[in-house]
Amino acid sequence: MNTVLLITAAVLGFLSFFEPCTIATHTLFAVRASHAPVRQRWLALAQLMLSRIGLLVIIFGSAAVIGIAELSANAAILMLSVIGLIYLITRKIYLPVPHLEFFRLIPAHEKLSQGLKLGLTLPACTLPLVLIVATLSALTQQVAVAAWAALVFAIMFTLPTLWDSTHELNPAHRVFLSKAANLSPYVTTLLLWSGAFLIWQTGV
Repeated sequence: MNTVLLITAAVLGFLSFFEPCTIATHTLFAVRASHAPVRQRWLALAQLMLSRIGLLVIIFGSAAVIGIAELSANAAILMLSVIGLIYLITRKIYLPVPHLEFFRLIPAHEKLSQGLKLGLTLPACTLPLVLIVATLSALTQQVAVAAWAALVFAIMFTLPTLWDSTHELNPAHRVFLSKAANLSPYVTTLLLWSGAFLIWQTGV
């Protein structure tokens, strides 16, 4: 279960960056960071990474503390199938799901840096992916493992922003990001439905 959790955290964390409601804000942040002095750029990236890790450690760690004894195969299949269907639906129909802006819980949050605000926000299209990892964390009932999952998810989520912040976003790369944003919901759906099919086939 621990290996499955960490692999899932890595894959879904990376996919989180390329979801349509995420990629635009993160690319804008990367463009701004790339034009800032080197010291300010790395400070902004460190704030983004550390705040994101902290937020996910709290979420996944809390899930592990609450814990669930087991998740039936049918429940897992249903969960993955429904989430995959939601990603498909959102390609055609807008669902009014808000971003979870945890930074607003902090007093004087309007004075926080953009890196902290971004790190303490879960975009709407990443919420199902976070839910999956949180559910697996609850199944492990191990806070330490859940914390590792948070670290892996946060790193993979932030790596593309780190790359874009330290490299020039030329027209070809912008085209790639645009195509990735359009394709990612279908890739996510395929992965989720493949997972559901695998569970159905193996009965795990």
